Amino acid sequence: MITSPDNEKLKLIRKLRLKKHREATGLFVTEGEDLMRAGLESGRVPKALLVHPDSGIEGEQVEPELLDRASGLGSGTRVIGIWPVEWASSASDTCVFLDGLSDPGNVGTILRTVDALLDATVVLGQGTADPFSPGAVRASMGSVFTQPFLRGAIDATPEPRIAMVAESGERPSPHSVPVTLCLGSEREGISASVLKNCSESWTIPLRAAGPESLNVAAAAAIACERISSSSPGPESS
Repeated sequence: MITSPDNEKLKLIRKLRLKKHREATGLFVTEGEDLMRAGLESGRVPKALLVHPDSGIEGEQVEPELLDRASGLGSGTRVIGIWPVEWASSASDTCVFLDGLSDPGNVGTILRTVDALLDATVVLGQGTADPFSPGAVRASMGSVFTQPFLRGAIDATPEPRIAMVAESGERPSPHSVPVTLCLGSEREGISASVLKNCSESWTIPLRAAGPESLNVAAAAAIACERISSSSPGPESS
């Protein structure tokens, strides 16, 4: 059992809260049984699983107080996993391009949404939050292990490219693949350099008495459904 706060694995977990250490080591952290299970079920092999001694989970046991101190959650946790970072090797025929999305929660939620609705690659453009940050990992609900994503510029994605704009307008028809859906930050929107590479734009019709815009993750869900509804499903027998 780990009983010293100076244990190297506990030190590593604390360091991995910072992006520079995740990039230097090629590792990231999950907390909780659901994320641990998602990682194992995806076939990933953790570098370490540190567990509460009463959890019944197979792993290296840690004195409860030390495990709570290593946790980034206010309520503590029963298991902390250390995992290798994995990226997709290339973009697929369908992509979702994130342009400057700085909120880790939105990035994680979009990973989960794309994983649920599309067979697609999420491409993280300049200024987009690290998908392996604690907030993004939690929001992904395990899709960080199963949803392909990579960092790249807009020209690494297939054409046509569609700019998603969450404002009033006519609802477009669903789009067939290959296609790239482009999403910008809620404050700045899609950058000019990305917009010039888009041949179409989609709007979401908002009711007149409602808010002026949608959360970008909500807009992503609507757009992904439009693309998935136009994609051919499995052949019937």
